[in-house]
Amino acid sequence: MKEIGFVGLGAMGSAMAPLLSKADFNVYGYDIKNPKDSTEINIVTSIKELSDKEVIIFMLPDGKIVNKVVQELINFGTKSIMIDMSSSDPNDTLNLGNELIKKNIEFIDAPVSGGVARAITGKLIIMVGGNEVTISKVDKILNVMGSVKRAGPLGAGHAMKSLNNYVSAAGLIASFEALNTAKKYGIEARNFIEIINGATGKNNTTEVKLEKFVVSEKYNAGFALDLMIKDVSIAHQLIQKMSSDNPLSKQVLAYLENSYKILGKNSDHTEVFKVLKN
Repeated sequence: MKEIGFVGLGAMGSAMAPLLSKADFNVYGYDIKNPKDSTEINIVTSIKELSDKEVIIFMLPDGKIVNKVVQELINFGTKSIMIDMSSSDPNDTLNLGNELIKKNIEFIDAPVSGGVARAITGKLIIMVGGNEVTISKVDKILNVMGSVKRAGPLGAGHAMKSLNNYVSAAGLIASFEALNTAKKYGIEARNFIEIINGATGKNNTTEVKLEKFVVSEKYNAGFALDLMIKDVSIAHQLIQKMSSDNPLSKQVLAYLENSYKILGKNSDHTEVFKVLKN
């Protein structure tokens, strides 16, 4: 397979698609915002131009938008293998998958973790759900963009992504509260970070985010707070339905939603520290 359509050239998509081109795939990119011409991928101006590609990858805000774009492609007669690398609700993924099976269109979910920095270097963690036969067909494509981890059947990738981001969000809040308390106790931020990262409390926030984005007051980690809220909301629904009547995810979600009300649109998730600090 050499012909790949890539829908969604935002912060993540624009970093991922060129890697495929460098790996000698012919990549055709589409975004509703009509991105500028690229020397690395072929920019198309209509979704119809992707309908004849062997594989189509989606990197979009949510599963409902993915479904809308897929319906357009179906109307154009596509038979492409479809890969949803967005952070979608697994229920939406299963519903779409059931529809595509009836049309003999292969479909897997393969959301990612690692952010823009790891997208650029091809070192994302890719959580894959779906049929083994379909996954084997696109394995070389996925491996260009990161390390492929098999999550389970269709929808399992998106379930895993939401649960991962819930755990990440819980660690974020705990780390922010601990740092703020430490500073008020007279512990310098650099000492807090050094000690906790050598102890059992270390997590992605303490290792990656505190010094670079919080202590520096840059607050530009590149992951929007509203997207984190979306993922934690999906995880909360899953946990509440399948695991616990009164999960911690309820409090984590409420904490993030309250912060968003204060911070407003386009806020980075690391800006939650501003709310806590004040």
